[in-house]
Amino acid sequence: MELNSMRILITTLFSSFVISISAQTGPDTYWVQFTDKDATPFTIGEPQEYLSERSITRRQNQGISIDESDLPVDPVYISAVLATGDVQLINRSKWFNAVTIRTSDTDALDAIEQLPFVSNVRNTHRLSLSPQPLEKFTLEAPPPMVSRGGQPEDYGWSWTQISMLNGHELHAIDAKGQGMLIGVLDSGFEDTDSLAAFADLRAREGIVFTRDMVNHDGDVYDDHWHGRSVLSCMTGILPGYLQGTAPLADYALVRTEEVAFEMPVEEDNWIAGAELLDSLGCDVLNTSLGYTTYDDSLLNHTYEELDGATTRISIAAGMAAQKGMIPVQSAGNNGWGAWHYISAPADAFNILTVGAVGGNELHAGFSAFGPSADGRVKPDVMAMGAGAIGLRLEGDSVAAINGTSFSSPILAGLVACLWQLHPQRSAHDLMDAVRRSAHLYLTPNDSMGYGIPDFMQAHAWLTLTTALSESEFTSGLLAYPIPFEDRLTLVVPGMADGLVTVSILDASGRSSIRRSAMVANGTLQVGSLEELPRGLWFFQVSVDGATRTVRAVK
Repeated sequence: MELNSMRILITTLFSSFVISISAQTGPDTYWVQFTDKDATPFTIGEPQEYLSERSITRRQNQGISIDESDLPVDPVYISAVLATGDVQLINRSKWFNAVTIRTSDTDALDAIEQLPFVSNVRNTHRLSLSPQPLEKFTLEAPPPMVSRGGQPEDYGWSWTQISMLNGHELHAIDAKGQGMLIGVLDSGFEDTDSLAAFADLRAREGIVFTRDMVNHDGDVYDDHWHGRSVLSCMTGILPGYLQGTAPLADYALVRTEEVAFEMPVEEDNWIAGAELLDSLGCDVLNTSLGYTTYDDSLLNHTYEELDGATTRISIAAGMAAQKGMIPVQSAGNNGWGAWHYISAPADAFNILTVGAVGGNELHAGFSAFGPSADGRVKPDVMAMGAGAIGLRLEGDSVAAINGTSFSSPILAGLVACLWQLHPQRSAHDLMDAVRRSAHLYLTPNDSMGYGIPDFMQAHAWLTLTTALSESEFTSGLLAYPIPFEDRLTLVVPGMADGLVTVSILDASGRSSIRRSAMVANGTLQVGSLEELPRGLWFFQVSVDGATRTVRAVK
């Protein structure tokens, strides 16, 4: 879809969300959930009434059906709620069939609770509470650049965080996010409309949509620096200092966080924002926010709730994945705190939760730990978040910034670049490939999950599995990356988990090395191959009495 026609559709679809309200004074907010959508004027057969063409195409490409959760909330129900008294509509959620309202009218609340189609009313923000001080940005001098080959002068101080993931190799084959749409949900994008780091983004009209779900004042550029620094990790360009991981992607910027308070209404803002970005047709969502405890302790989450199926925001993040998007979520910075664990929605199913490492590729102490409460591997993968390079507080230059808030967008940008190369593959395929490429894939742990991914290995895996038919994949032996350097991943479909012996033969067919390797989910890694001379090598594995061989080039 052309950019101008997309903007017209955006205006048509979402103009009803713009409501003038005050964010920091006035009555409390409430979540009002409805029982059904039985009388909604919208239908599954006419999704163009509430989903963009891009959103519909994304579902079709992945075989995802449009269902009742996609239908907007019944406008008659909303009107009935607003008619009960002095009530303001803040946001709405079609996935949960609910609205967020603001009121101090107790008679109206009583009347809302009595409506036959209302199933639940819950307070989500008591504005009588005092504002909390804002967290401070952690700044350091930029670390020394690590030599990894390539051309670090093209990336400046951001070289380490990109090359650690082999992202510069994606850029080298012209995968810089072209044609991809990344949604960013955050606390504000202060001065993104004027700062030099985003001059290229503005010149190519790469910001295709903005929305403030907190104030609904139409301006995300006058609120808070955090989202702007997050965005700089993906699309900021300051030659000699900074290049983002997806510098040519398009972006939709949504403010969902009110930094002066910590209350559940922010989770509901996020849900409404994620639904909006889904309807817009985003491919990747980045969220550098997380929720554990609140200013009102009665509303706190517990670690036991972080099972992917309890908190609304985590359920919603999982639903975003079900709609065919790739949600990329920061793990949280609780590693040194009493909480210690990941925060919601980092526990969601089928998303990429990202922890933080430093330039030494070791776990950053502040990066939150897994697993999820139900025992799933969390975080999923790691990226640089200790000493990451992004815009400093003033926005005029870069600094080393600390937090999983920044490891998440660094990785999210490269996910978009990878999907750009494999548009026929599903969101699930992309996330699986990223996890498989990580250096701890066979031995994940609770601090680094599957480890640090290698996006060129993920690219190789997607290329191989796209090219092979199902029968070839079932009977064959795959190896990646090719060419390899210090390690090679072998995929042996049907092989039982356990210890196996891998024979490594030179080009003449002589067995020069034997290695033991652990098979998990039909995959094994052969490491410590840096001493092998460059050239052609054969790798053999015995499966059920038969020997399978694959050749690979170093």
